[in-house]
Amino acid sequence: MKILSFMNIERASALVTWLFVSSSALYYAFSQYGVSSHRPWLIVAAAVGLALCFSVVTRRDTSLPSWRIPLLIVMYLLAVGSLLLLPYSYLAIYLVVWSALLPYYLGWRKCLAVSVLAALPLGVIHTFYWQDPYAWLTAALFWTFNLFAMMMSNVAIKEKSAREKSEALNRQLTSAQQLIHQAGRQDERLRIARNIHDVLGHHLTALTIHLQVASHKAKGAGEDEVKTHVDQCHSLAKLLLSDVREAVSDIRENAPLDWQQAVRALFKDLPRPSLQLSIADNVSIEDVTTADILLRCVQESLTNTIKHTQSAQLQVTLDKSEKGYSLTLQDEQVPTAKTIQLGNGLTGMSERIEESGGSVKFSFNKHGFFTHVLLPEPV
Repeated sequence: MKILSFMNIERASALVTWLFVSSSALYYAFSQYGVSSHRPWLIVAAAVGLALCFSVVTRRDTSLPSWRIPLLIVMYLLAVGSLLLLPYSYLAIYLVVWSALLPYYLGWRKCLAVSVLAALPLGVIHTFYWQDPYAWLTAALFWTFNLFAMMMSNVAIKEKSAREKSEALNRQLTSAQQLIHQAGRQDERLRIARNIHDVLGHHLTALTIHLQVASHKAKGAGEDEVKTHVDQCHSLAKLLLSDVREAVSDIRENAPLDWQQAVRALFKDLPRPSLQLSIADNVSIEDVTTADILLRCVQESLTNTIKHTQSAQLQVTLDKSEKGYSLTLQDEQVPTAKTIQLGNGLTGMSERIEESGGSVKFSFNKHGFFTHVLLPEPV
């Protein structure tokens, strides 16, 4: 089921429409039937019921998903009931608003079929109950309004989905760029180390050998003073060669990747959730593949949090033990099912981790949805 994510202006426009339709209907109902009649008061109840149902159905809160479909049915019955209470055909606008909600719960083909159901009561009731000779023409016109409302909602859903995918891809590229940049720096360090070792190390070794030979010749020729200077140069050359080798070894060692920076890039410019990141002091990631796997886990958890919850924050904790890297992800999703259904994203995460010899567990706790990833350190 698609979860509604109406912008405030969209909800406000629907409620303003409800207000104008309801207030005008009540004005004419009380004028025509009087305060003593039951019809105006039943319209009041129907209008209030429609507003309450609409408010619940379009809430961002995901804790009551099972109530939304029944409430949509109640909205339909209230809208049809209002057509029976008063002879005003424009009350079918209630059904236009109702039709705009359907694409969030039904596929487009089902919406087309249900659109007839939304327009049919107007034609039947106004023809046989209110004796309106133009009822079917009015019903046909409102059917086109229903289709238009459904189409606009469907376009909004697709546009929102495309925007979310684009933003997620942009965040993924940004974080991947961080890792690639750092990996490139590692490669550059290795290249410099090789050049120093191959060029400078070779020449220093040759210089050391020549100075050693010169020292022996000076000793044989009895040139003690010359030999002393040559020996000093020989010692300095050996010391310099040792320093070069030590420096090359230090350069060859991969500097730890700034995994934290890549993670923060995923959350950049997001209205929610905020990032609560905790990395243990003993954590040092030098392998690019390991960093990428852990980063993809955070990305998938972030995507699920945005799509399926209203969590204000996502807690990311990275630790390291003898078993390897331990990554935990905790959101504030209220559990709505006893079992966890793995979608393509979580399934892909599991496969990626298992291929690297790790494991992952998904569960609900009192705080929300919890993910624990255990990834061994590469040999």
